[in-house]
Amino acid sequence: MNAWRNKRTVIAIIGGTVLIGAIALVSCGGAATPTPEEIPVVVDSPAVIVEGRLNPAESVSLSFKNGGAIAMVVVEEGDWVPAGQVLIRLADSEQARAAVTTARLELASAQLALSTLEETAPLVAAQTQLELANARDALHKAERKWTNQQQGNRANSVTIKAAEAELALAEEAMESLRGRNYEGYSGYPDGDTDEAQGYKDYAAAYQRYQVALRNVNWYTGHPTEIQQGVLDAELALAQAQVAEAERRANAWADGPDPEELAVAEARLANAQAHLEAAEAVLADLEIVAPISGTVTRLSVKEGELATAGQVAAELADLSGWKVTTENLTEIDLPQIALDQPVQLTFDALPEVTLPGVVHTISPGFEMKSGDVVYSVEIDLLDIDPGLQWGMTTVVTFDVQETTTAMSETAGE
Repeated sequence: MNAWRNKRTVIAIIGGTVLIGAIALVSCGGAATPTPEEIPVVVDSPAVIVEGRLNPAESVSLSFKNGGAIAMVVVEEGDWVPAGQVLIRLADSEQARAAVTTARLELASAQLALSTLEETAPLVAAQTQLELANARDALHKAERKWTNQQQGNRANSVTIKAAEAELALAEEAMESLRGRNYEGYSGYPDGDTDEAQGYKDYAAAYQRYQVALRNVNWYTGHPTEIQQGVLDAELALAQAQVAEAERRANAWADGPDPEELAVAEARLANAQAHLEAAEAVLADLEIVAPISGTVTRLSVKEGELATAGQVAAELADLSGWKVTTENLTEIDLPQIALDQPVQLTFDALPEVTLPGVVHTISPGFEMKSGDVVYSVEIDLLDIDPGLQWGMTTVVTFDVQETTTAMSETAGE
């Protein structure tokens, strides 16, 4: 950098010496004295010239977080890869990839469940109203059955009197036939058809009597302990079903049930967390290209042991270039501005000159060889096929300032 400063100083001294000599010759000669208006005066150096380094438009160094055995190197140096492509895999990466796939499936399922819950809310709300109506109807029937089965509620007085009358008639008919002796009747025809018909008539009368007796007992009686327990249970169940139907109808009245919605949202959040955790595990086992570009360096091989933080690969976007200055001093910095045009030449390509423009100016500084220097990033407006990463570049900032000085006329 001091060499650049000395170079500019020499240029300024030579220029000043030539100018003084020219003035002396004019003063001593016999030719007519030129008018002061014709003398241009250079008041500053024509440009700021510094060194720079050629870099890709974008580049990245890649390493493993935890290290491990290299299971596979998918690419080679010089390969162009798209963003997202796997470059290097550690052992167990396939299992981790399977876990990521499973987590993504669960996430998709959870998202679908939540969407379905929200989209079908109107239909479910209508169904809950129907369920409530059916539950209330079932409760009404259970209440009526419970009431009707209680003693005194099974039949009205007319029905009871009719049943008692039927019982009396059935008993009289049965008693009228009871006098005959049917103990020896075998039930097989033996030529005595009168005896068979008599037994048949008695059996019919007996059955009639038993039915009439059960009816009277039922109409005038009360449920047994077991029957009452069944009635109570049926009524309680119907009441609980109405309460649940009312709860669901109220819950779905204004959209999805808040409890079901909370469960669906919690499931989705849990699936997202599991996916992130699985992806984090996989990220520790694979190096994936974060940008599209060319593999410029591979420092590991299959079967080797990669250590944490070791640079395993470098990737660069060589479709564009930028130059970063290395020795722009605080003296020259005020003459540099954003979008300022520059000319770029290269030590390795002396015949190549390319245009550029100032892209960024670093607000920070560095100390180099006792000087305060600043970093300026320059975008190339054109490229050459001979450019290579790391080439030394000469950066010329056009800051020429010329004025025409008016000299006083002779005799003034």
